[in-house]
Amino acid sequence: MSKEAEYRGLAAKAIDLASRASSRRDKSRLLEMAEKWLELAERAHRLADHFKPQQWQHPLLRMKLGDEKHPDAE
Repeated sequence: MSKEAEYRGLAAKAIDLASRASSRRDKSRLLEMAEKWLELAERAHRLADHFKPQQWQHPLLRMKLGDEKHPDAE
């Protein structure tokens, strides 16, 4: 499981708990917590996009893995 998915799952749990909380104060705090988890999920998503393996792999390695055609293949 990715960090993004983990954080989104924790946000969902916080929202679920907030929906069942009896006091407004507890609901408010749980919803704030859910917002923070979603912010972390978004940050994890941006970092994952920034560090995709294709960005640092050598072109010949990408070709062997099937991500890119070799320029001499045609």
